[in-house]
Amino acid sequence: MRKPTTRFGLYLSDLNRDKNDSHGIINYSVGLANALQRVIGPGEHLCIYANPAITRELEAQISEHVSIRITPPPTTMQRLLSDHVLGVKRAAHDEVSVLHFPKGFVPIVPPSRMKLVATLHDDIPLLYARGDYGRESASMKSRYFSFSLRHTLRRAHALVTVSDTSLGRFMDLAKETNITMPPSFVSYQGITLPLNQPIPVEDKKQYLIHIGSSKPHKRSHEAVEFMLEYTETSDAELQLLILGPLTRSTELLLRKSTANRIKRTLSGDELARMIGQSRALVFNSEREGFGLPPVEAYALGTPAVFARTGVMVEVLGDTPGAYEPGDYTDFARALDNALSLDDDTLLGHRESILRQYNWDAVAQETLKAYRQVAADR
Repeated sequence: MRKPTTRFGLYLSDLNRDKNDSHGIINYSVGLANALQRVIGPGEHLCIYANPAITRELEAQISEHVSIRITPPPTTMQRLLSDHVLGVKRAAHDEVSVLHFPKGFVPIVPPSRMKLVATLHDDIPLLYARGDYGRESASMKSRYFSFSLRHTLRRAHALVTVSDTSLGRFMDLAKETNITMPPSFVSYQGITLPLNQPIPVEDKKQYLIHIGSSKPHKRSHEAVEFMLEYTETSDAELQLLILGPLTRSTELLLRKSTANRIKRTLSGDELARMIGQSRALVFNSEREGFGLPPVEAYALGTPAVFARTGVMVEVLGDTPGAYEPGDYTDFARALDNALSLDDDTLLGHRESILRQYNWDAVAQETLKAYRQVAADR
């Protein structure tokens, strides 16, 4: 007798690049969906639930092992109804036994028979909700995300996260709030930008690039201060290339500089090209789940200078570029070191990054979570 097919579901209906603050979570979800299609095993079926915009980003490999269900484009009310009610109903109709929410938020009322897997990327919403970055940052949105994160810890049958550092934070939170942690899996993350061929150092533009953010934990103001001081005091002839949104005070800081300023949202191709052409990327976020920008910079053949935080030590190890947060002297030392790296050294770091962080490995670890949960029925 033929063994019944185990059906896994991947819920992407709640992803919207026009509404979601973090495109990184969308890139993760799309990268995971594409990789899962390649590694799904015999006797298994993957059903992907995606709205039309996300469906267009998928590398669809429809087969007896993979199907895609196109769901309505998300509006605010439709998204809440879909996330908490209709998504589960669709999956139950398709006889899905394990449903994965890669954005991290599981339905308020969990299904009685279906098992739920969630990816929690970081605990940053908790910091905003409790006012760590000022009372003005403790918005209703941050409080909703904070509630949803705790709800996921309570209700998910398995947790996937992107670093041991993040897992440790969730374990601490569970202990503080008397939540029993579900089985947990660290998948890390793959590269989300197009992997262009590295540009030789001598052919790069003299750009020092920073992907800006107005969010306090990203510390873009300090990054710009350090970059300006470095270009004013060092012998290196570098030009600042500052991307993305900034606070008003940081914009004022740049007003008298000659920095190239690009505020519009860039495509992945554009961002990969700009990073690849630059001499170095500056990343000094104080809180991350994985810390993808410096990883992707090295994958594109460009060194990164990054704040030495727990997750960056875990993810990048002894890769050059780490500096003590808030210490300009150490920042300048790290940037001097990064700018001195030759093509062979950069190629070695690129190869190491690509071996360690690839989507097939992420998908295989995620499948372990699915299979363990399915076996525990």
